[in-house]
Amino acid sequence: MKKTVLSLLFILLMQLCFPQVSVKISFPESQYDSVFVKGFAKHQTTQELKAAFSKDVTLKDSKSLKPGMYNILGDSTSVGVLLVSSEKKQDFSLIAKEKEVIFLNSPENTAYYEYLDNIRAFNKRLDSLNRMFEDAKKSMPQYMLKVFVDSLSANARKINNEMREYQTETAKANSKNLLGSVVGTSTYLPDPPEDVVGNRRLFQEYYVEHFFDNFTWNDPRIFNTPIAEEKFSEYCNLIYQFDNPDFDKFVVAALNKAKVNQQSYEYFFDALERVLGKNISPYKVEHTYIAMLKDALEYPKLDEDRQRRYKRELGFIDKNMNGTVIPNFNFVTATGDTTSIYDVNSEYTLLYLQHPTCPTCHQVRNRMKDFDMLNKAIKAGKLTVVMIYFEDDPQVWDNYIHSSEINMNYMQGWNYDKTIDEQDLFDTRTIPFMFLLDKDKKVVKKDILVNEIEPYIEHLHIY
Repeated sequence: MKKTVLSLLFILLMQLCFPQVSVKISFPESQYDSVFVKGFAKHQTTQELKAAFSKDVTLKDSKSLKPGMYNILGDSTSVGVLLVSSEKKQDFSLIAKEKEVIFLNSPENTAYYEYLDNIRAFNKRLDSLNRMFEDAKKSMPQYMLKVFVDSLSANARKINNEMREYQTETAKANSKNLLGSVVGTSTYLPDPPEDVVGNRRLFQEYYVEHFFDNFTWNDPRIFNTPIAEEKFSEYCNLIYQFDNPDFDKFVVAALNKAKVNQQSYEYFFDALERVLGKNISPYKVEHTYIAMLKDALEYPKLDEDRQRRYKRELGFIDKNMNGTVIPNFNFVTATGDTTSIYDVNSEYTLLYLQHPTCPTCHQVRNRMKDFDMLNKAIKAGKLTVVMIYFEDDPQVWDNYIHSSEINMNYMQGWNYDKTIDEQDLFDTRTIPFMFLLDKDKKVVKKDILVNEIEPYIEHLHIY
């Protein structure tokens, strides 16, 4: 026992005397209060090193940094970037000037800054072509402009090809380091084929299908960099903007590429789910999320917790989709009459599932009352707004129908027999939840947002 305690004390002493990570920074031109080394990742816990400022400061810790990319900060000002490829030999020394960072003992980081300089040079050449184009539009006759633009386009393609070749060579030369993955993942896609450029749908399809062609799924270190975060964010933005169920197969194909290892797959899935799948996300795309969940449930390495959660998610969201007929339910109106949603006779119905005391429901109701086009559609008898309270509290319902905020232009209802809640007829995890329905109670738009109501009314000529 005594020997074990002495051994533990010796290990602790060794860690204190010989830190696992040491970052020595010289600041010949700057002055700060504190210096930090921080991870970039937004959605996972990252390590941080901190020290009071001095012209020659050393940041150290007994625990090595997780391989990835780190931001070097003077107070809140970014001073430079540090690549960490391995948990071993984390001893870095650098000079941080105002416009230049010089690493003294890390060839990988030196190569990274050289790479950034070269990419900036390529982009500068492309910017020059753009300026020439803008100037030509102002001064050149139209008959000459096309020939000139063709020449500029050829030069731009040449520069882009040179840049991709440089990136490919740099990634290959640094394939064992994080730098290789950073460069590989950042490599620009080749220009799409000519027959794709002039076709909007094919152009969209090309980028969704090939977006991750250069992504290094086999290197989980890339997830501890801003490159991965930015790549996933840009991809989600494309999927949201295009909103095309035909593209879901490409999302699933990308997820299958990520299955090269479980960590990459789960990280990628989680990143997409936060934007495209979460109920609270304003950018969710249900058909894509459903395709993701179905594919995930066929993944043999999926752990039990994820299996349960994904099955539950799929059970909620894979219902009441656009084009399907909603299930019927009964409700009592503010006048005490009993009816059902199928008995509402209207060309269109805006079904509004809510809780009377919910702050967001209150805000949305207040916004809706001032919608001119919505009010005209109601007055013309072409649209009926049906507001439904579906929880089991008669007092809440009674207080609501006798309150001053109730809108008499809407049909107010309470699902008194609790079928909505008990039978999970709708996904009511987030309220308010609205559907735009046609005369047959078929879903025109599931989960219609408040700022989408009037555009849909205008598009469908419901006024």
